[in-house]
Amino acid sequence: MSKSIFVWIKSIKFSANLPTANCEFIASNNLINAITSAEIARNCQVDYGLAQIMVSHDYHGNTVICTIKIVPTKCTEQKYSQMVSLVNELKESLVGRFLRLLSLVTIDELQPFAEFILNKEDILKLFMSSEASFRHHHCYKSGLFEHSIEVAEMTYQNAKHLGHSEIECQIGLVAALFHDIGKIYPALNMNNNKYCAGPHESYAFALLAKPLGELGTLNSRFFSMLSDLLAVKPYGHKARYAIEHILKQADRTSAESNFAKTQFNTLPPHYYFTKVDGNLIYRLNGL
Repeated sequence: MSKSIFVWIKSIKFSANLPTANCEFIASNNLINAITSAEIARNCQVDYGLAQIMVSHDYHGNTVICTIKIVPTKCTEQKYSQMVSLVNELKESLVGRFLRLLSLVTIDELQPFAEFILNKEDILKLFMSSEASFRHHHCYKSGLFEHSIEVAEMTYQNAKHLGHSEIECQIGLVAALFHDIGKIYPALNMNNNKYCAGPHESYAFALLAKPLGELGTLNSRFFSMLSDLLAVKPYGHKARYAIEHILKQADRTSAESNFAKTQFNTLPPHYYFTKVDGNLIYRLNGL
C-alpha cells in the first residue's frame, strides 16, 4: 500500500543503463535509499530539498517512490531536522504540512510572517511544542502546532473552494496559522512553561508586532484585514469580512473534532459511544 510522507531529499541520481533513478532522502531522521522512474525524477526538476512523496515497497522489499512533489521552502536541512526533533515521531508530518503552508504565502507583503516564524527560534520552539488548551482540545505536546496547521489548511482550502480572491485566501491562511500564537506568550515572557489562560488574541499582536508593522507600512488594506481577523471579538460582533466566517468555522471544527476523538483514547476500539459531562459522543471505528 502506498502512503504519502514528507521527506528531505538528499540526492537523485539517474541510472546509466536503466530508465530508473536512485533517490536518497531523510525520513524520521534516517537516511533511506529508494528507487523511482527516470520520468518521475526528471519531472520533479529538483534533486535536493523538502518534498512530499508517495512510497511503497516492491516484492524484494525495496522502497519505491511513486510520486515526488517538491515543497518550495527557505528552510534549511539543518533547520528541518531541528524542527522534526521538536515533535513526536508520530507527528513528524506536521513539519512538512507547516512548511507547505508557508510555501503557499507568495504575496510579497505577507513574506515577513513566514520569515518571522522561521527565524525566531525561541518563538518557533514554543509554537511547535506547546499545548493548545488546558483540558479541552489539543491539550498535549505540539497540540498548538497541530491545531494551528489544521485551522490554516481548512481556512485556505475552503476559501479557495468558495472562490475568494488569492489575497483573501493568503491573508486567511496567515491569520489562521497565527490565530492562537499568543498562547505561548506566558511561557516566552513570564517563565511559565505550563498552559496559562489569558487574552491570547492581545498577546498575538505583541508577538507579531514586527511583521504586522511591516505589513502596515507596505499595504494598509491588507493590514486592516489581517488585524481584524486576529483581533478578539466582543459579544455581538458582526464580521466585516466574509472569510472571517470560514476561519471561525475551521477553528471550531478543529477543536471540537479533536476533543471528541480524544474522549475515546483510553477506550477499547469496539466502543462506539462514550459519555462526557452528561452528553453522549458517538463514533464509527471501522467495519
